[in-house]
Parts: sequence; C-alpha cells; structure tokens
Amino acid sequence: MAGQNGPISVSAFIDLALYSEPGGFYTDEGSAGRSGRDFITSPEVGPLFGQLIGRWLDRQWDALGRPVAFNVVEVGAGPGTLARTIAAGQPECSRAMQYHAVERSAAQRGRHPGGIASYSELSELDPAGGPSVLIANELFDNVAFDLLERTATGWAEVRIAPGEDSGWREVLAPASAETVASAERLVPEAKVGARVPDQRRAAALLGSMRSQLEPQASLIIDYAVATTAELASRPQEQWLRTYAHQQRGDHFLQRPGEQDITVDVCLDQLLDGAPASIIATQADFLKDLGIDELVAEGDAIWAERAAIGDLAAVKARSRRREAEALCESTGLGRFTVVEWPATPS
Repeated sequence: MAGQNGPISVSAFIDLALYSEPGGFYTDEGSAGRSGRDFITSPEVGPLFGQLIGRWLDRQWDALGRPVAFNVVEVGAGPGTLARTIAAGQPECSRAMQYHAVERSAAQRGRHPGGIASYSELSELDPAGGPSVLIANELFDNVAFDLLERTATGWAEVRIAPGEDSGWREVLAPASAETVASAERLVPEAKVGARVPDQRRAAALLGSMRSQLEPQASLIIDYAVATTAELASRPQEQWLRTYAHQQRGDHFLQRPGEQDITVDVCLDQLLDGAPASIIATQADFLKDLGIDELVAEGDAIWAERAAIGDLAAVKARSRRREAEALCESTGLGRFTVVEWPATPS
C-alpha cells in the first residue's frame, strides 16, 4: 500500500483497509448486527431505537407543516437496520415519507429493505419534491482521518510504510503548513508526544451533505468529544479503536481488512463553521423523545400478557432491556447527539 512517492497517509491506509475491493472490511461483509456480526450500533439493539427516531421524524414533519412529500436521507446507512426499524415503528410521517439510504459498500446496500431508495454516493441523490431531513448514525467515526503528532520541533504527520513480515509501520513526515496551522489553532498547548486525528475529511463530508441536500433538519449521533485538545491529553488507544466479532480488535495497522477502524469525532473540527442548535447525550435525547414512556407501556403489556407469552408480550418485555442498553452511561447512552431541528412553518 505504499505508493511510488513513499509512505501513504493514515487516511489512505484506512480507506484501503475498510473499502478496497476485494479485501476491505466493509466490502467483505464486515458490519453491525448481533449474531455473527462485528459490532452493535443502536439500531441493532432492537426496534426501540428506530421507533424513537420515528418520533423525532414526526416532530420535524409537524414543524414543517406535515408536507405531502417528506424526504428522509440517511448517510452511512450500513445494512439498512435503522430504515427497517423506523418503518416497523410506523411513525405518522410514514404516509408522506420517502426514505433515501446512502451507503458506500455494495455488500451493505445488498441488505437494504424494500421500499427505500439506495445510493452508493451522495452525489447520486436528487430527492424529488418536498423538504429533506438528514440522519447520520455512527457515520463520522468511520470517515478516514489522518494522524498528527506533536514533536520537539512542531507538528508532524504520521504516515504508513511497509514493515517487516508483510506488516506495516508508522513513520513521521513533515506536515503541510495548512495542517500545522490547523493543529496549532485546535491544540495550542499540546505536549511533545501528543497525537490527534485530523478530521477535515469528516468536516468536508458534513459540509457537502448540508450544502447539497439543504436539509430542513439534521440529526447526527456518534462517538464524539467537544474538542481536539481532549484527545491530545489521552492515549491514542482510547480514541482510535478497532472492532471485530463484537470485541475490541488489535492495533489499527494489524490485520487490515479484518477489523473495523473507528475514532472519536472532535466536534470542534466536525462543526467548524456549522454550529448546531442542540447537543446532548444519546440518553438525554431518547428520554426527551419518550423512551421511559415506551418502557412503562411495555411493562404494562407484559404484566397483562405474560401468562399468554405471545409475541406481543415478548416484544413488550424487551423494551426495558433495549432502553437500558441505549441509555447506558458508559456505553451507547454517552454518545453525542447533534441536532439542527426543523423551524416551524
């Protein structure tokens, strides 16, 4: 993977590890899910998350005056689990909604449910008529990023070169003037040895999404921290992680194509120039949407139908377990929700 001009960037390595054909993690069926999958995202916990996102969509639809055409665009849709569970929850906006799922991996798009429009790239999308609402759940933590290290003489770029036994190793190279200026602005007091991700690609993607679609509302949910400086003070292995078979994986340079590579998203980089209206934890966001109410409703159904033990009873009983997982303060509940809600028409 080293080019003719020397070692490659970390972002180029990640792109190859995740999306090269053949051999990329996502092109070779790596994905979220339960049995036999590599990691679990909120939609895979169960149907409750999709039902609650459906409530959020209803709020946006109401604020927009309940238009007869209502486009929901999910970028980074994976295997389509969120689309599937939103539909199962039957939100009121369903009668007006056209769901558009953007997913780079052909293997993932092949698992999308019927009734939605699937695209490989954002540029293919052209929603016809009606306002658009944008959703991105655990998208930006998977956007390829570069790595920077603070040395005794200033900021350097971490690059990837061939190592021993067909492996890979890190080397330091001079960072561009633009990169250095950005790092100095974001982490002016970084100590020697500190590392940070350069997430300008993620910020550019968000900018493209918002400028191309001009959504009337947007919702982003991801691993995130407020500032890049927070990551500079922590060991790299705490914020640059890999996953395989629902467990933490090895160093990101090991076994490329066999494990997911993910990073905490720095909001000061992602939202540069696009400040959000609302930022909350996933736990607080879901509580605002009524997760406790739905759990109480499920408990009541279970109490009434437990002796019968039918499917309705089992589904109702599962709500409490799902809610606990979605709101766990050391897990999914600490994810960051960034929201630009629709303005009432």
